[in-house]
Amino acid sequence: MKAMSRARYSERGIYSACWPLAWERRRLAGKSRCAEASNSPAGRWLSQGFTLIELLVVIAIIGILASMTMVVIAKVHEQGQKTEAQREIHALYNAIEEYHSDTGAYPVSNEVLAQAVAAHSDFTYGYGVNNSEVMAILLNRERYPSGAPTANFNHARNKRQKFYLNVPQADATNYPGLGPDLVFRDPWGNPYIISFDLNFDENCHDAIYAYSSVSQEKGANGFNGLHNSTGGASDNFQYHGGVMIWSFGPDKKSDQNQKANVAPNKDNILSWK
Repeated sequence: MKAMSRARYSERGIYSACWPLAWERRRLAGKSRCAEASNSPAGRWLSQGFTLIELLVVIAIIGILASMTMVVIAKVHEQGQKTEAQREIHALYNAIEEYHSDTGAYPVSNEVLAQAVAAHSDFTYGYGVNNSEVMAILLNRERYPSGAPTANFNHARNKRQKFYLNVPQADATNYPGLGPDLVFRDPWGNPYIISFDLNFDENCHDAIYAYSSVSQEKGANGFNGLHNSTGGASDNFQYHGGVMIWSFGPDKKSDQNQKANVAPNKDNILSWK
């Protein structure tokens, strides 16, 4: 018994002697790991924070990403406006064709019709005369908001009193949609240009796209399907149909001295393209 007791005491003594050494080893190992962590890049950032250069680099990267995002957003917005303009032009074209099917005529004022018949010519709304006459007839409006009579006063040009088109209403005359002046404007705030075949030769002559300087591609063949029956050098490029509708597009410009496929005409939205 005494021998066994001495053995146990001896083992306990060994354990007691070894315990401080083991604890010290663990403590030193922990310090070593902490030192390694503090020497790593993440550890230095955590212990020291960002340097001025690092902050400037981060700010520059954020600025570049923000500018790239804004460019993408702007392009998406512009594409959405183009799609909206195409939709509105298509709807307006269909409304005019429906009116023509119902009445055998185009939605123009009696004055414009008499002028075109006398000159045996077509007519373009958007240069000198805005498209409010056309809209008043298609929407069966007898008066402007000011009280002045429209081309459809007493339903002179829309005897069926039919609404041929739904258009968004605008609060001001420079906003997209149908303004208080009854002018129908594109998503960029410019009036839609509308040309009619009023000499009834089944070809439509537009005030801008008739120019050879705009539409001539090769000889009598023009851009976007237009054709010149009298020769490529003359300003007589026409669309084979009764109606031409177009918008200036995102740049809000058009130039009769520039080709249809270059700026500022390149981005125009056309019903016949």
